[in-house]
Amino acid sequence: MSSRPSLVLDGCELLRSLLFPFELCAPYVPRLTQPFMSCLEFPGAIFVGIHDDGTPDGLAAMVKNNLPEDSAIVDLDTGEIDCSGDRYVHSYPLLWYEPIHLFAGF
Repeated sequence: MSSRPSLVLDGCELLRSLLFPFELCAPYVPRLTQPFMSCLEFPGAIFVGIHDDGTPDGLAAMVKNNLPEDSAIVDLDTGEIDCSGDRYVHSYPLLWYEPIHLFAGF
């Protein structure tokens, strides 16, 4: 999830390429849009990129509010991984705050 659409696609492709030499055997939607919202009801694993437009009734807010119990959200803007359900309770920092702002200037 990110507020920058190009970063969403690049992040999804990066994570997918890290699986090499294996292949992703789950539905892959690099940028979720409203018509594809029903793919989140898939009964197995799914790999989705979400653009956060910052509105309280936008697509990202709807996904956050209706998140399945065993989901994880990687926020590329803040560098946090948020895991829901009973496995994890807290958000874990992905990167330190300073390096994120150094890369954001490029």
